[in-house]
Amino acid sequence: MTKLELPDVDASTPIEEVDAAVAQVLVPHAERGLVQLVGDLSDFTDQEPLYAAGGAVIGTGLVLRDERTVRAGTRMLAAHLLATALRGVVKRLVVRTRPDAAARRGEYRFAPGERRESEFSSFPSGHTAGAIAAARALGRHYPGSYHAWLGLAGAASVTQVLRSKHYVTDVVAGAAIGVFAEELIDRLIRRAERI
Repeated sequence: MTKLELPDVDASTPIEEVDAAVAQVLVPHAERGLVQLVGDLSDFTDQEPLYAAGGAVIGTGLVLRDERTVRAGTRMLAAHLLATALRGVVKRLVVRTRPDAAARRGEYRFAPGERRESEFSSFPSGHTAGAIAAARALGRHYPGSYHAWLGLAGAASVTQVLRSKHYVTDVVAGAAIGVFAEELIDRLIRRAERI
């Protein structure tokens, strides 16, 4: 197996230099068994599994006739959908080579533009945006488990950096999108409840 190395990154900001330095350390370990296993587990925070989880929470609430659970699942699904949409808008505006792809291709790019291939859609982290939005939404209805949900979402987010699918700033931007999306959904729900 060839050892992956990040190519030289012509960083335009100190933050990008930090991103490159962290990725340089982690890229050679991206294909190791434990990193891959943890990465596979973090894929439960991808779009489709989170849609399914939201649907499962709603379904559970319907079966149990538990209005709070139905509302939690609905809020979770709405927050995740909005976070995914917002993340998609940003991804269409920015081209950034994923760390593992940059190592394989021997080139790195971070600039405005549009590329549809996954290798060039590192910014922002969709896993993080969706996971943070869903965790915050569930936590609104089940405050006793808020920190547990947020901890799981945070762990899945950090894993994206460890597995060299994202840079640190990709994850930070994804988290900001997730927080914003869930907060907006919360405000819309509160406004609708007052009507």
